[in-house]
Amino acid sequence: MKFAEHLRESAIPEWIDKYIDYKAGKKKLKACHGNITTSAALSNNVPGSISSLESLPSHANNSPRYRTQSSYTNAQKQMVIEFVEKWVIEQEVEKCNDFYLWELERCGKRFAILQQQMHRYEIHKEQAAFDRSGQNMAALKTYGSLKADSASPSPPTYPSNPWASKLGNILRENELMPSLPSFLPFKRLMSRTSAQDFASTIGHGETFAPNALSAGQIQQRLSDALIEEYLLIQLIKNYRDVNVTGFRKIVKKFDKTCGTKELPHFMEYAKNKFPLFQDADANANVVAQALRDSVMLRQPSKIPSDLEPADPLMAWERELTCWYTDTLALSSKDRKQKSARLKNISLEYSLSERKVHRFNRSTLQMFVGGFLLGASLALVGYTLYVGFSASPLSYTHKILLPLWGGWYMVFLMALLFSLDCFVWHKNNINYRFIMFGEMQSRHGAVLYNNDFSTTKIPLLFYFTSVLLTPLAILSTLSFHADRLGPYSIIWIVMLVVLYLLPFLGKQPWGNIPYWNKLKQSVKWVLVTFIRLIFSGFYPVQFGDFFLGDIFASLTYSMGDIAFFFCIYSKTPNGLCGSSHSKSMGAVSCLPNFWRFLQCLRRFSDSGDWFPHLLNAIKYAIGVCFYASLCAYRLSRTTAARNVFFIFATLNASLTSVWDIVMDWSLLQPKSRNWLLRDDLYLAGRKNWKTGAYQRRRKLVYYVAMVLDVIIRFEWIVYAAAPDTINQSAITSFILAVLEVSRRFIWLVFRVENEHVANVHLFKVSGEVSLPFPTTVADESETEESITSGRYSLSDLNGPEAPNPAYRGPAVSRSNSSGLFRTFSKSIPWAHAKDFQRPQSNPTDDKNTESDGSESEVDSVA
Repeated sequence: MKFAEHLRESAIPEWIDKYIDYKAGKKKLKACHGNITTSAALSNNVPGSISSLESLPSHANNSPRYRTQSSYTNAQKQMVIEFVEKWVIEQEVEKCNDFYLWELERCGKRFAILQQQMHRYEIHKEQAAFDRSGQNMAALKTYGSLKADSASPSPPTYPSNPWASKLGNILRENELMPSLPSFLPFKRLMSRTSAQDFASTIGHGETFAPNALSAGQIQQRLSDALIEEYLLIQLIKNYRDVNVTGFRKIVKKFDKTCGTKELPHFMEYAKNKFPLFQDADANANVVAQALRDSVMLRQPSKIPSDLEPADPLMAWERELTCWYTDTLALSSKDRKQKSARLKNISLEYSLSERKVHRFNRSTLQMFVGGFLLGASLALVGYTLYVGFSASPLSYTHKILLPLWGGWYMVFLMALLFSLDCFVWHKNNINYRFIMFGEMQSRHGAVLYNNDFSTTKIPLLFYFTSVLLTPLAILSTLSFHADRLGPYSIIWIVMLVVLYLLPFLGKQPWGNIPYWNKLKQSVKWVLVTFIRLIFSGFYPVQFGDFFLGDIFASLTYSMGDIAFFFCIYSKTPNGLCGSSHSKSMGAVSCLPNFWRFLQCLRRFSDSGDWFPHLLNAIKYAIGVCFYASLCAYRLSRTTAARNVFFIFATLNASLTSVWDIVMDWSLLQPKSRNWLLRDDLYLAGRKNWKTGAYQRRRKLVYYVAMVLDVIIRFEWIVYAAAPDTINQSAITSFILAVLEVSRRFIWLVFRVENEHVANVHLFKVSGEVSLPFPTTVADESETEESITSGRYSLSDLNGPEAPNPAYRGPAVSRSNSSGLFRTFSKSIPWAHAKDFQRPQSNPTDDKNTESDGSESEVDSVA
């Protein structure tokens, strides 16, 4: 595999601008090769390279300057100056080295916090052991006194309820334990005094055991924090090694193009000057020594003392391994399991192309899924032809088309979501981290790899196609027989069975190929759907917010739920349509009502009226829109029509503006791209010379804005078209398809916009809750953490972030108050507050808000 492709597949998407621009280097070399003859002809007019180099300022005190060999021709010396010195060293190496040092400093601060946490844990464990021994002695004395005095009554015993305990554990493990809103501003105000007292006691070196946490929860929090830090170290090591390899290869290509021998001199200069190369060389020496020891079948030699401080990542990794496998291990078996887990994590982060493609099943999954999808679409096309050509008063048109069409909308959304995932994958957008938080330890050690076979897109496509096939067959039989039952009942039963097969173990009749790999996905959908139904009782995570908006575009399918039960009830079928059923209108209002409750929960958890209260008003108007549409269909009066027009206009206008300005962060007045924003990942890479996007690629944003507004105003059909059209099942089906398509477009740009925020924050991991307070963070942040009752690795002010090379100005990480920021500057980043940032152990932090990431987003705004 070529290195450019390897770099694309192994680069961390949020850090993509901090890698070596290898493609730009190859283009520069190509231009260099084309001009080398001309440069040689003009070599007599070029100043001496040595004098030019000596006139350049030194980058560091007492560090050697880069000098070319005197045996080069003037043309070669000029090429060395222009490419190796000015582009490779002064631009690319400086950029990568600065970012590496920034991440190293941030990682060091996190390690200092963990070091303090482990120290407090050891003291707490000693205190707990001492308390247990004291309780045992007290119990023996009490038992002896009770035995001496037989007349003393025994203390009452209360039988515990094992079912309630088991149910509570299941709810906590699946993030379904309800919680009240945190009302964070009120809590901060009421507990500020106690927080200051508590912070003052920390300064005296006392260790306070968290009374609300059990010993198992403390160990779990520390384990998650150690794993998260270990993963970050692996990412930084991967970043360092890939860039060092890239610089070595690009200089080697330069030597081949220009006929020079700069590679040894460049590597020696880089190792003497830049920590990026120094640490990589030290790590390579240790790995080579370990490899030699393993080949010679001898005990691993001790790391030389001169290499040990050279690479801080090695020292931190070794200390974290000791804490995780020794200090937190409960037994020898637990220690073995923890060691195996760290080994698997290291393998994930050193994943080679050979390992990826050895277990590649994506080709077979795409082939089978494509075959099933083609057959299913042919059957679905037949049913739609029959439904559209049937008489408007027929059973097929009035009953079968709406009911089966509702299921078609669900699978259309699933197929479009698979297409969305492919679009994000092709544009290097880390959608899996945004949606599922795959970098979190509670989801296992999963590295975001850009290889298509590891994205699970083929598996999702295969899963959707297999579920669509029985739907297409049963709906075809239903349309052919011109009756609903029993085909609808068979489909529902089959759907439930297929959906629950991953949880049924290795049953012979349940072995559909690759079906067992969908257990986590099925579980995620079920849990998120339950959280959505009971919106307001759970903190809003991305999945809740994401699924809520998906259902907001599936009101056509939601209305069919009431329609289905009406068909099978004693109500005449002629009274089950939208013109006679109030329940269909009520069910259509549910998605917007759920999102309304989620917005109120976000406001209560974060204390930010903007954007949550405005978003809640928007969804409240959406509820009024569907309610007024139902009233207009039922009454057909002029007053109901006017009310519907008012709410429909408000809803379409507000949602259109919110989609474009808030969710997509477009229409920024000072953007370098007219009416867009500075970062346009769906527009491809910028020109390596001018730094501008291609106009043709930027058109997708303008087209998306126009389509979003047009489809948002599709309600005009109900006003302009006669009753025979706006009451037609065909009209409702077409408008539902347009709304699902609009949501597909919206989702692409919404996730891209979230990725923009992560890139500006260089955010690659979720939040990690800590069991003990820390004094490493700043005083204000420590007080806020104590007040909220949650301590996090994010509760610290990291070093000032380096400037993004191509994506805009520097990222400010100061904790400036929102009162000093203008409203217009907050709008482009308001979308980042739509949901609570992912936590590594949410079961322990039911009522807390992810304050660390909130403050980071605020600082960017």
